[in-house]
Amino acid sequence: MRSDSRLGLDSLYAALGQKQIPALDGVRMIAVFLVILYHFGFSAVPGGHGVMIFFVLSGFLITWLLLDEQAISGTVSLRQFYWRRTLRIFPAFYAFWFLLMAVVVFRDGGRPDAHSWSAFFYVSNYYSALNDHPVNGLSHTWSLGVEEQFYLLWPAVFLLCRSNLRLMTHVLVAVIGCVVIHRSLLTLVFGVDQSYIYSAFDTRVDQLMVGCLVAVLLKRRALEWFWTRVCAHPVAPLVTVALVVASMRIAPLLGVYFRETVGYTIQGILYGVLLIQMVALSSTPAWSWLNYAPARFLGRISYPLYLYQQLTLYPVRRMLAEYPVPVQLVAAVMVTILVASVSYYVVERPFLRLKHRTDLLRRLNRRVATA
Repeated sequence: MRSDSRLGLDSLYAALGQKQIPALDGVRMIAVFLVILYHFGFSAVPGGHGVMIFFVLSGFLITWLLLDEQAISGTVSLRQFYWRRTLRIFPAFYAFWFLLMAVVVFRDGGRPDAHSWSAFFYVSNYYSALNDHPVNGLSHTWSLGVEEQFYLLWPAVFLLCRSNLRLMTHVLVAVIGCVVIHRSLLTLVFGVDQSYIYSAFDTRVDQLMVGCLVAVLLKRRALEWFWTRVCAHPVAPLVTVALVVASMRIAPLLGVYFRETVGYTIQGILYGVLLIQMVALSSTPAWSWLNYAPARFLGRISYPLYLYQQLTLYPVRRMLAEYPVPVQLVAAVMVTILVASVSYYVVERPFLRLKHRTDLLRRLNRRVATA
């Protein structure tokens, strides 16, 4: 009989082999609600860690899908990759952007400013980095800029290394190490403001690369001894969360130098481990809630939830200022979910159906070509 730890590893690879990897929607739900709670006003909630989880998850999932495509077809189509990303990301974002600009123009009598245009072109992360991270309805789009720049660059690097996953592993480790050195030099030697360190692609890409590295290691079946141990028991994710919390508690003691040198990378690695633990253990009673219908739904609409929470939370809270905070929170969350649902079903779903039809045609063409 195989040991429980070996069964945990088998469960992990069985889950990764499914068309829809379990627990990922649940993880998205957790990430977006960390952001929502923080922006609502609970400053003790680590909203920035919700963004960090999104970064690691994006790196992992994009790379896993690219690896699958490489394994099935023997190559990766950049045209199809960018087409799928366009259908997934742009419709919802530009609907949000034009709606916000309509409010700015017709209600406030203003016009799109430099920050607005930087968001339109997915470079608001550098606008925020160089302008002390302004707080407004577009302030959260910095993270979308980081992710879009990752989508633009990573597939080309992947193509160069796709036939040698060991080389890809070394490249990813080298990139992560270079980002740590780069960030440390900016912080310790040049005294660069933390707004730049927090928002810029060149200082945050290591967390996306951690997700990529996790995907490559798992595809190679490398470090199985490690994955066997960290996925062996349902309590294991709590240990990882405790390590994340410990890193957050250590940061104030060491000052900004910890977070802005090695802290971001260490926390990204911990979230990479936690992500895999969630996938491996999602069928256990302790973590099966990640696959419940409400968690899956909130995970599916996590993108519009992230987009619109900046516009819904504050107005609802102001309108209900005379009511207890729990009432304000419930109302604000429900309004945000409602707006995000409208965005998902009215804007995103039609384009996602087009994306699925494109994927189906591509698979049929591949079968005909190999018949």
